Order: sequence, then C-alpha cells, then structure tokens
Amino acid sequence: MKLSDKNSEVLYSQIVERIRMWIMKGYIKEGEVLPSERELAQLFNVSRMPVSQAIKILEFLGVVKYIRGKGVCVQQIDIKHLLNNIGFLVLDPQSGLKDLLEAREAIEIQAVRLATQRRTKEDLDMMEDALLEMERNITMKKDVGNASIRFHSAIIVASGNDVIVKINEFLMALLLFSRQKTLREITQQDIALRQHKRIYQAIKEQDADEAVCVMLEHLRELKT
Repeated sequence: MKLSDKNSEVLYSQIVERIRMWIMKGYIKEGEVLPSERELAQLFNVSRMPVSQAIKILEFLGVVKYIRGKGVCVQQIDIKHLLNNIGFLVLDPQSGLKDLLEAREAIEIQAVRLATQRRTKEDLDMMEDALLEMERNITMKKDVGNASIRFHSAIIVASGNDVIVKINEFLMALLLFSRQKTLREITQQDIALRQHKRIYQAIKEQDADEAVCVMLEHLRELKT
C-alpha cells in the first residue's frame, strides 16, 4: 500500500485518489467510517500530515464528514458523479494550481463585476469582517488563508449568481490549497491585504472598472 512518490506536495493527492477509488469500488460504503489518520498513515507509510490534508480536501468537497464520537464517515449522498470528476483536480498539484488560478480569473472577474452592482450592506459587512480578520492574523503572524477565502467568498455571494456560488463551493478545497501556496510569505500577505482593501472600496463605491482592474491585478500577482 506504499505510495509511489514521497514528495510531500503530491502525497496528499495520491491519498485522495486512493480513498476515492476505495469508495468508487465499494470497499468503503456510504455511511461507513474511514480508518483513523494514524491507521491511514501506517497503511500508506507516510506521516499524518498528508493524510490530514487529504481528509480535509475530501471533507471540503463533501465526500466525507467528521462525526463526533464516530470518526470520518463517507457522506450518505449521491457522490458518484463527484467522485468521477475530482480526480483530475488533485492528481497533479503543480499544473492543477495553474489551472485553478486561470479558472479563478474567469469566475472572480465576473463575480466582482456583478458584486459592484448587487452588493448589499450585509455583503459589505462580511467583506469588511474578513479584512479585519486577515489584518489581525498578519499582525499576529497567524495563517491568513481562511480569512482570504472568506473575503473572496463574500464577493462571490454578493454577485447574486447561484451558478458562480456553486462553482465556488466545489472549488473551495483547492482554493484553500491555492491560498496556502500563494500567501505563505509575509510580503505576499501584505500585498494581498492591500489589494483586498482596494477591491472592497471599489465594490462599496460601485466602481466596476476599478474593482475588475484590481481583482485582475490581484489574481495575476498570485501566478508569479
């Protein structure tokens, strides 16, 4: 059961694929509990970190769910289609990250344009709260990935487009991976925060051209 590559950046994707195949082939059925992280780590002969990353991705995608007192269970939902289509998203992290950033550009440029037209006070409050959390975490040298996701997700919601919202939900796990990669350095975090604040101000002032311009600058900065 050993994995083929010990590169820490691809181990988690191999674990996701292995668990996906177990479920697809019926080795683990809907409602059943996965082996513990310790057991999976021993099974794959890896540390617990890539196992934990893999479980988080499957949880974000809605394939599994943690139930207190029981463990991580396979969701009792129709997941066949989802399982058939998540493989390509995690098997090649490097090219997958590039593809993800390109997809984000297409989705989020349109989302921010719509948000300038449709945002409500509640939407603005959600964005501002995420910015405050991001600013606080940078000051305290804590992870800013979740706060960044909250900010971008608030823009998605403010777009008022249900299809864009659902696409964002599907990509959430990979968006987290993306931000962990691109917001690792303090200088990158500071730049991202400044850009987020400019995007927020443009949305607040309903300046679509400025919002799109800064969002494009922000997303393309992440590619470099």
